[in-house]
Amino acid sequence: MKQKILSSLSLVSVCLFCWALPVKAETVLEKVERTGVLSVAIREDAAPFGYLDDNKNLQGYCLDFFALLEKQLVEKLERNSLSLKLLKSTAKNRFSLVENNIVNLECGPNTIRDNIPDRAAFSTTFFVTGTQFLVNKKNRDRLDLSSKLQDIKVGAIGNTTTAEFIIDTYPLATIQRYSGVTARNRGVQAVNQGKIDAMVSEGILLRAEAQRQGLSATEYPLIPETPLTCDRYGMIINGKDPQWLDFVDSVIQSSETVKLSRAWFGQLFNYNVANSAICNQK
Repeated sequence: MKQKILSSLSLVSVCLFCWALPVKAETVLEKVERTGVLSVAIREDAAPFGYLDDNKNLQGYCLDFFALLEKQLVEKLERNSLSLKLLKSTAKNRFSLVENNIVNLECGPNTIRDNIPDRAAFSTTFFVTGTQFLVNKKNRDRLDLSSKLQDIKVGAIGNTTTAEFIIDTYPLATIQRYSGVTARNRGVQAVNQGKIDAMVSEGILLRAEAQRQGLSATEYPLIPETPLTCDRYGMIINGKDPQWLDFVDSVIQSSETVKLSRAWFGQLFNYNVANSAICNQK
C-alpha cells in the first residue's frame, strides 16, 4: 500500500513538472504560416515613406516595400498567398505596436538608436539622412550655421531628438515648435509664408514635404549640403525573434528592394548613397 502511495505521489510530481515546463513562444514566421496574415504598420505623415495624397489615399515607399515583403514571404513559406493587415502608426505608438505584437513590422523614418524598448529592435539600415534646414533662398545668407543663430526663427517638431539637437547647438535661436501629424507640413508652409526663417528636420522628409507643396529645390534649398547629423533608418520589429530579423534584413538587402528605392527616391537615391558614404567615414 505504501509503495502504491509513493508511486502515485511520484506520478503527480512528474505531471506537475510537465505542467511547469515553459511553452515555446510562436515565432513570427510560424504565426504567419499558421494564420496566413502578415500585420504591418505605416505612417501617414512622413512622405515619401508613408503619406496621404491629395485624394486622402495612402501612398509611400513603405507601402510598396510591404508588397515586396509579402511576395518574398509567400515564396519562403511556400504558400499560395497571404493577407496583408495594414495599420496606421505614429511617432508615439510605433514601438508599442510591435512590443504588444499588434504588428509584425513597422516601416517609417525610424532613426536607429540604443534607447528603445527592450522587446523592440531595428532592422538593418534601409535609408540614411540627417539634420538639415529648409530655407527660402532669399534668407539663405541670414543663416550662418557657424554662429548661434541669434534672432533666427527656426521651426522644429516638438519632443524629438532633432529639436533637442537644435536647442543644444543653437541656443540663441528662436524655436517655433510644431506638433501632431501635420507638424512638418505646417513648418514647411511657414517657411514659404515667411513666418519662420527655416524648418529643421531630416533632409529627406523636408525635401519630400516641400515637393508635395510644390516648392522647388532651387527656390527652397536644404542647408548645409552635408547634414549636421547621421540618421540611419531601420524597420521596427520584435527584438526577441532573430529568424524574423534575418528575413526582414534579407528583403531589405535584396536587389528588388534596391530597384524599389531607385524608383521611389529617384535623384534622392543618390542623396542616400552620398549620405551613407559620409556617415560611414564618421
